[in-house]
Amino acid sequence: MAFLFLNGCGSADLQGVETASTLQGVAAAAVPLPVPGCPVGALDTDSDGICDLVEAVLGTNPNSSDTDGDRLSDYAEAFGFGGVLDLPTLGANARWTDFDVIKGKYFTASRAPYFHYMLFANRYSGGNSSGISRGIPAHDFVVTLGFIGGGTELQQAGTLMHELGHNIGLRHGGNDDSNYKPNYLSIMNYEYQFYGFGKGGLNNVLDYSRVQVAAFNEATVNEVSAFAPVAPTTEADLALISGLRFNNVQVTGNASANLDFDNNGTIQAASYALDFNRSGAANNVFPASQNDWTALLYDGGGQIGFAAQGLSQDLGREERFLVAPEKMEPCLTVDARDAR
Repeated sequence: MAFLFLNGCGSADLQGVETASTLQGVAAAAVPLPVPGCPVGALDTDSDGICDLVEAVLGTNPNSSDTDGDRLSDYAEAFGFGGVLDLPTLGANARWTDFDVIKGKYFTASRAPYFHYMLFANRYSGGNSSGISRGIPAHDFVVTLGFIGGGTELQQAGTLMHELGHNIGLRHGGNDDSNYKPNYLSIMNYEYQFYGFGKGGLNNVLDYSRVQVAAFNEATVNEVSAFAPVAPTTEADLALISGLRFNNVQVTGNASANLDFDNNGTIQAASYALDFNRSGAANNVFPASQNDWTALLYDGGGQIGFAAQGLSQDLGREERFLVAPEKMEPCLTVDARDAR
């Protein structure tokens, strides 16, 4: 793993970084397929096959045929090649521009098949997101905690582990996208990204899920029985996990029994309904959660792990990305009024 830290008051010297490829421009210009939205004769300043009007919509550079400097033309990354190679579906993205310029300066291309690359920065895209991964699984990720002043050591560590988790195949619900999933006891759940949980008497443990927990219904919450294990996980395994959080509040009890889900100070015998995922309704059913450690994908989107340097083919998985880079959502986004 390679790390580069940038503060919010300055930036790295990026002069001399090559950001365009004339060879890719030639290749793109040779592609005969028209670009949707480009009128006949429309201005195409960089001659990459995409008119300036569409480049403005895509957010690519009209003066460079290779906005992100990755040796794939903007045309190929946005529209594929000749109708026979659908690069966008395979996860190509021309818009990690600033990230790739920095990565290209400090991280040689020959290392890419063997390393993940993380950028610690203040913010990205001007928002209040804790970070983002370049797809799931992926090579690269960003940690951006400027919206909370850089964060505590625990918040930094939790966010680094969270985004790395996306890089190695984990979603916000483990194997699904159900965020704030109450029965998913993992750093990938937003409830635990900044805090961790209790484990075996230790507080603030940062970990991916090591237990499998049965499906959970918001409409029938039972504090006495808490969560149910799925074999090979046992009740004893669940009993070790405490410091659980629901609706941004840490509650008493453990994952096996006597868990004060609504934090009212008592363990209620009768079942009740409670909204866990901020949906506005208390009738969601969350699927069983996985043991993350048995499901990790270390190949970085199908390209990390080859013994021979320079090979670019994937590792043979049927689906290169579980979530393609351009479909990734910012992680743990906070409204500007709540950022502090």
